[in-house]
Amino acid sequence: AGGPSHLDTLDMKPDGPTETRGEFKSIQTKLPGLIACEYLPKIAASSDQFTTLRGISHTTGDHPQGQSYIATGNRPGPALKYPSLGSVISNERPVDPDLPPYIAIPDTEWNAGYMGDSFSPFKTNAIPKPGQPFSVRGITLPQGITVDKVNRRERLLKQVSQTFLETETNSQLLAALDTFGQQAYSMITSTRTREAFDVSREPQSIRDLFAADDFGQSLLLGTRLIESGVRFVTVTNAGWDTHLDNFTGHQRLIPPFDAAFTATLTALRTKGLLDRTLVIAMGEFGRTPKINQNVGRDHYPRVNWALMAGGGVQPGRLIGETDAGGESPTDNTDIHPDDIGASIFHALGIDHHKEYYTRAKRPVGLIPNGRVIQELF
Repeated sequence: AGGPSHLDTLDMKPDGPTETRGEFKSIQTKLPGLIACEYLPKIAASSDQFTTLRGISHTTGDHPQGQSYIATGNRPGPALKYPSLGSVISNERPVDPDLPPYIAIPDTEWNAGYMGDSFSPFKTNAIPKPGQPFSVRGITLPQGITVDKVNRRERLLKQVSQTFLETETNSQLLAALDTFGQQAYSMITSTRTREAFDVSREPQSIRDLFAADDFGQSLLLGTRLIESGVRFVTVTNAGWDTHLDNFTGHQRLIPPFDAAFTATLTALRTKGLLDRTLVIAMGEFGRTPKINQNVGRDHYPRVNWALMAGGGVQPGRLIGETDAGGESPTDNTDIHPDDIGASIFHALGIDHHKEYYTRAKRPVGLIPNGRVIQELF
């Protein structure tokens, strides 16, 4: 979140002018034609294990709109609030009721749009700490509360809820509350759910892959949740909005990303899950080629990058490029967030042209303007 600078990470232009080039040195990756920032040595050494997309472009230059675009695969507008990819996937690929189908670590701006709050993500609002019990509100039983007490409260709740059901109909809020209530009951009484969130049960060899920082521990939890059967997990890594001191900020942020992304691929591969788990790393936009007077870079939606691995994606490919100054995609590069969303649905066997209906019964295509990026697969 915030928009990582493409020119200081995976779309470097070491021969560019000083007013755009930046302070970081570049290193060669395993892929011909792809150089990386000096602070991305692990990604550089493993670039043949995932595919890199460059020159992803759009025109939405503020954070909420940019997040909405990559969350839904649809350019945001005032007339319709599209559902995020996780909401659609939780509907198309449901899981057992004792597991949330769509989880955000620790939280997210992504939402269910016109699908209604019943399809919103479950937010952990917390991050595991190494060596400490991980408590998630809504899953961990409070002290003094037993499963028997929860069962008695559930029976009482059903009696009370019936009164409201008889007086109020077609309420999206009540429907969502009812869904959340049923889901909460299933989760809080399920040993399977509590164990899914218990990262202390991970083998030491897996835990050792991840750094003790928040991003590393969030992704450790994410891999465990995927293994437990959760369909869609987002992990938010904030702080990339470097209008001031871009290079100080990126020097702090890039190494944890380098370590955590590669650890995630290794963990999923070790668990035998990578071939059927799609992993994507992406920000809402890139940052301006020209360095501003505060030694920062500003919002720049014309150029962005993404990393994709697993889930049918062919590794070791480099798709798309930008011009010599990193200002625009080249003439032969045409990649937009709509295409990323369509490709995600394609990997999961979902037709991105499928029609859903708003509460007003208006038919809406999931990602009508997207195209599957066939070079990925």
